Amino acid sequence: MDQKLSVTVDVKTCSPQQLVELSRQLKGSRHTALLLEVRKEMVERLRKAGASNQKIVDTIIVNMWKGDRANLITEWSEVLGISEQEFKRLANIR
Repeated sequence: MDQKLSVTVDVKTCSPQQLVELSRQLKGSRHTALLLEVRKEMVERLRKAGASNQKIVDTIIVNMWKGDRANLITEWSEVLGISEQEFKRLANIR
């Protein structure tokens, strides 16, 4: 009996800490759609609080930088809706 595990989370009701933890736990999993939803919710909340792209990139780097730099840039630039070059510029990465 081969059953697929399904995961659903109402990201709108999660605390900021829960979103960060979910993002960490889902990274590298097969739940890529949920991970993208969690990250988009994180960015949306920061933008609603008045955070600029610079502040959001700084926050991502401080809280999410684990592992490969290239993956971080690729994954988060898409969520932010900016180019990888712009993410690098904001993160002061050469």
